[in-house]
Amino acid sequence: MTRIGLAFRVFFRILADASLVEPANRLLSGPAAPAKPEPAAPAPPEKEPPKRAARSEALSLLAMLQREARLVDFLQEPIAAYSDEQIGAAVRDVHRDSAAVLERVFGLKPVVPAEEGAAVDVPDDFDAAKYRLTGNVADRPPFRGVLMHHGWEATRAALPAWTGGASGAEVIAPAVVEIS
Repeated sequence: MTRIGLAFRVFFRILADASLVEPANRLLSGPAAPAKPEPAAPAPPEKEPPKRAARSEALSLLAMLQREARLVDFLQEPIAAYSDEQIGAAVRDVHRDSAAVLERVFGLKPVVPAEEGAAVDVPDDFDAAKYRLTGNVADRPPFRGVLMHHGWEATRAALPAWTGGASGAEVIAPAVVEIS
């Protein structure tokens, strides 16, 4: 029974029976009776480990492409004043290094392993995420057509986890300052 319920029962019993007044007085004025142990308080919750700063995986990928291929620098550079030969020379490095990042992170492969321009069959139960049909599309599959683009799919998504702090979560590339 709860202590409040017990207190009410004792209160009304003493009011109803005067012979209980003296024993109640002795109880209240004498040495304190050992108290029942209180139920153990719930253990304080364990401290959660500090949360890592969140960073968009898109920003992580863009930072990798900038760090390893200088893609952002290339795309942000106004190129109208450069000759085609200068642009072509820069594109070779950006292209090679960007492709290496995409291969390492995503392991890209064609959705349809055929040469563009080849005749291909689209299965009856095709997945609309894998095939985009254009041209004179009949009402129902199966379809046969010419492969205009083989598509791409990832065999993995292995972006590294962000380990930096909140202030750097939006940074694609840090400013570089040479101290002399």
